[in-house]
Amino acid sequence: MLHAAPAFLAKTSYSALLTSATQELSPTKIRQSIADLVGQNRLTEADALSHEAMQRFPQSEDILVIRALVTQVRQDWPAASTALEKLIALQGHAAQAVTWGQWVRVLRCMGDDARAMTAAAQGLATHPKHPELQEAFSALQRVGIAPALKVA
Repeated sequence: MLHAAPAFLAKTSYSALLTSATQELSPTKIRQSIADLVGQNRLTEADALSHEAMQRFPQSEDILVIRALVTQVRQDWPAASTALEKLIALQGHAAQAVTWGQWVRVLRCMGDDARAMTAAAQGLATHPKHPELQEAFSALQRVGIAPALKVA
């Protein structure tokens, strides 16, 4: 587990967490603190803090990554999809295969197989040999899913 800002994590008040995190810490330190909250199974606080951090730092890769993690752990698929879509758009061609793979899984959890197929195809365009993306694409293809319009 990461150990960022012990004084910050010692605060138990929800509003104190939000105020302290967003006013005193950088996006990287906020990400580390949210990861610590997740490690302590304080998911409600991690979710609220990551939501607030998204409001303050909407273009931060650190915040988008941790928001995607928190929302996936909480099985909030629409919020996870939004965070991953923003992350991929922000990173462009530098988006990692694992990020594409997470987005494909989230879209499938939402029941949006056509968008998942399109996301898998787009991920494969940049990472053609990535086994997880290949498997997701093949699995969707086997059940007759056609790609939707461009996703990201």
